Amino acid sequence: MPRPVPHLTNHRIFVRRLSNSSSTFQSLRPVNSVLGDIEDIDVEDFRKSAFIPERPLLIRARQAGDCTSNSTPKSSIPAAAKWFTFESTSKTDGPSCRYQRVVPCYKYLDRFQETVLPYELTTHSSSQSNSEVVAKDRQSALELSMLFGITAAGSFHRFNAPLALFLKACKMDSSIPHRLYIAQAQIAALPRQLQDDLPTPTLVKAAGNGDIYDANIWIGLPPTYTPLHRDPNPNLFVQLASSKKVRLYEPSVGARIFWNVQRSIGQSAQSNLRGDEMMDGPERDVLDEAVWGRSAATAGFETVVEPGDGLFIPKGWWHTIKSTGTDVTASVNWWFR
Repeated sequence: MPRPVPHLTNHRIFVRRLSNSSSTFQSLRPVNSVLGDIEDIDVEDFRKSAFIPERPLLIRARQAGDCTSNSTPKSSIPAAAKWFTFESTSKTDGPSCRYQRVVPCYKYLDRFQETVLPYELTTHSSSQSNSEVVAKDRQSALELSMLFGITAAGSFHRFNAPLALFLKACKMDSSIPHRLYIAQAQIAALPRQLQDDLPTPTLVKAAGNGDIYDANIWIGLPPTYTPLHRDPNPNLFVQLASSKKVRLYEPSVGARIFWNVQRSIGQSAQSNLRGDEMMDGPERDVLDEAVWGRSAATAGFETVVEPGDGLFIPKGWWHTIKSTGTDVTASVNWWFR
């Protein structure tokens, strides 16, 4: 017997204030949500309620705040269970909530160590003032510079390197914030077996005209960060491991925030490019404060995307994404139309 198809509802998302965040996570409006696996969602219902009217939608795999699970939620994306596993630790998050750290499944991924991927490395933030944090970041920069063979000049680096480097970094001292991110690695460039672990969801293939603009994976050692920007195509963003917090703004609202920041620093960057200037220096700090700081604009939406969840981001909607916690985090996305 087929499972009943979930229908779209306006469901308030559980949002918590994160103790490791550098700024206050203020409460914005929740994103509309539906409970169920991505492959259970009726395509026509999705088109009428989210795709055509261009409204964001969170497809939730399980109730937020469930910290007692010992495995990833059932997911239509095999990579979630095949690429990542859990490592028990003595850390707890409450009297009845044993913590299990998310780590790569080395037994499976080691065979793909030579796969070359695009990386981002942030060695420190120019806005940091805590001496202990800065010292740890400098230690991280030194270790990673030696490991990856890059110069320590500047605080933001892009380079290509084998998957083996990320797997090795995951085994380094977890108390040091390595800030290493496999960012926007195209699925089409992966070995065939890894591509097969990331099947295209039915919603991506059937909601529009079936044209997939691009598809990518994002795997990182927190904190990972994507600055406020907009995409020219609809986006289905699926979380594979750990969690991320997302803020979204309608096109006109996001444009005001972005251009106000540009004017304040005397710049005119492109909003649809993830340029180095958005990841380092004054633009990074001012833009981050404008959407995540104490005086951030509240005319937007927010949600926490947990393992197995899918977030639909409509064309032209501005969004910014931050990792939560300290575990390895991973996502996959499809831009389609």
